[in-house]
Amino acid sequence: MRRAGWAIGLCLAALGLRLAGAWAGEQAAGSTPTIAALLAEALARSQELYALQERVVAAEAMIRPAGALPDPMAQVGYQNIPVGAGLALDQDMMSSFMLMLSQQLPPASRRRLMREAQGAEVLMARAQLADKRNDIVRKVKRAYIDVQYRDEALAIAERNRDVAKDMLETAEARYATGKVMQQDVFQAQVQLSRMLDMVVMQRRERTMAVTRLNRLLYRDPAAEMGGLPRLQRTQANLEGLSARVEEANPQLAEMRARVAQAERSQGVATSMIKPELILSFSYMIRKPLEADAMTGDDMWTALVGINLPWVYRRDKVDEEVRAATAERGAAERDVEAMRNELVSMAEETAIDIGRAEEQLALVETGLLPQAEGAYAASRASYATGMGDVLSLLDNQMNLYNLELQRAMLLRDRERAVADVEYLVGGALLAGR
Repeated sequence: MRRAGWAIGLCLAALGLRLAGAWAGEQAAGSTPTIAALLAEALARSQELYALQERVVAAEAMIRPAGALPDPMAQVGYQNIPVGAGLALDQDMMSSFMLMLSQQLPPASRRRLMREAQGAEVLMARAQLADKRNDIVRKVKRAYIDVQYRDEALAIAERNRDVAKDMLETAEARYATGKVMQQDVFQAQVQLSRMLDMVVMQRRERTMAVTRLNRLLYRDPAAEMGGLPRLQRTQANLEGLSARVEEANPQLAEMRARVAQAERSQGVATSMIKPELILSFSYMIRKPLEADAMTGDDMWTALVGINLPWVYRRDKVDEEVRAATAERGAAERDVEAMRNELVSMAEETAIDIGRAEEQLALVETGLLPQAEGAYAASRASYATGMGDVLSLLDNQMNLYNLELQRAMLLRDRERAVADVEYLVGGALLAGR
């Protein structure tokens, strides 16, 4: 168990150094922050992760003490000294200076069960560490995706703002020549104002998203963050999610370790009906009596004893066994409840991913091309004096909303992928 703990610690340290090196290299190069670099930074700086690593070390250190023998007892003192004789040992043949050692010996099977129960505690601590790491990865990914989405939404809003400016210039030029009414100029101004509001809102939302990401990275909340890579659809293998959750989810691993611990605790409680040996040895130092020089030989005593657990079995041992049995049963039910919840969450999130993909396909292959065509046609028609400004503005807003919807659907899909990755305890590799 200790060797395994050292191996895990070395692996984590090597991984941390590798990720930290990659992060430092990107920072030094001043390149665009990638998700891998930010994940390395978050994992390297997380105080929660450090705390859980220390708890793993603490739990491992307690394995040997858990099954160790009780401390031996040592006693020294005078016995059978007549009142008024001070500490003299030559006044009575029963007087002596005594040294005594005793040792309690619980059954070896009980000590083994206690070590195994502490070993299950180590497994629980490791599972909590793995779950926290996966949770940090999920949160950073979701925050990163949110910033990517805000970058995309801001770019869409700024592009439509520029389009609205061009429309206003066109309307003003045509109004100056008397080809359109002032109403066209007014409608174009309203559209430009709306787009300017959209740009301001998207900038504010991006700032808030960056603040959330900085908090996860333990950075200054107001720290700037350059433009991130454009949000892209990742490939994800969603087959066999139930089996993968049961196999790799750290929360389930922790609950199973808790069941193992409860089973060992039940065994410890049951073993309390077995008596424990108590070994004791005493040595008495004596002095010859003043009246009889032939007395005063030292004496020793060796005793073997046992406790009597069955005397109060009904009030103590049986109740402890009943409590341990109930704890084990509760832990087993908790595992089933947790498994059912996690599997259901994974399957429901996979459904959300599939729904987002279907909606993305509809927008990208159907609605968005139609909206682009309608906007291009209405703009060309308006430029030649054949169309009206309201149709042009409606087509522009339809195109803007569909572009924003596409970005939003992609964001929702990628966030759902991050959620499923957290539930299965790793990346959804497409080739798996």
